Amino acid sequence: MSNAPSEAPNRSRRRLLAGLAALPVVGVGGPALAQAGREYRIELVIFEHRTDESRRLQMELAAPREAAFGESELGGRIYRDSRRGFELQRVVRRVEDSGAGRIIARLAWDQTGRDHASAPWLRVQQGRRLGLHDPIGGERGLSPRPLLEDREERFELEGRLRIWVGRYLHLETDLIYHVDEPMDDQPARAITVRGSQRMNSGEELFYLDHPVIGMIARVTRIDRG
Repeated sequence: MSNAPSEAPNRSRRRLLAGLAALPVVGVGGPALAQAGREYRIELVIFEHRTDESRRLQMELAAPREAAFGESELGGRIYRDSRRGFELQRVVRRVEDSGAGRIIARLAWDQTGRDHASAPWLRVQQGRRLGLHDPIGGERGLSPRPLLEDREERFELEGRLRIWVGRYLHLETDLIYHVDEPMDDQPARAITVRGSQRMNSGEELFYLDHPVIGMIARVTRIDRG
């Protein structure tokens, strides 16, 4: 980026993280060795940073973008509904009470650990609904405009993510965040949210840092063999 981020937004993010780190989190056991074939429960909180830096970057970097979607859905055979549900409500309240973030999604699921080559992507469509949209190519006249029944609903946060297992667990994201809604047949503008965070299973919270979108995750081993 051409302009260095100011210290104030960084301090705001650090204060939020410090508060989250102080939260007592009830988990199942301590850290365990990551291994393909083990069973894990994933909890994920996704929120928008409400800082001057976030607003500036949304204005500077937003452009029409299309999301790459995962091939698997929540509640399916691979990403199963969590047997214990979502347990990070204290994290959600801390983000909301801080005033530094707006919650977009709170997710929880169970899955079998797979290596990087075989771990499928999870389809993500979260946050506000932005209405039906056409592919960008169609809007620019590069391809015929699709029929109404072929158009898809667009969400505030779209794309894909996955948890895969190497020596450690890894959270990998490939998302776009829409900063506005489509107007007058113009596509909505978005910014990319890509990254990877190494994690362990256990009680610890992990944070995937991005100046616009924050993600807090916890991974718990649910097979104790």
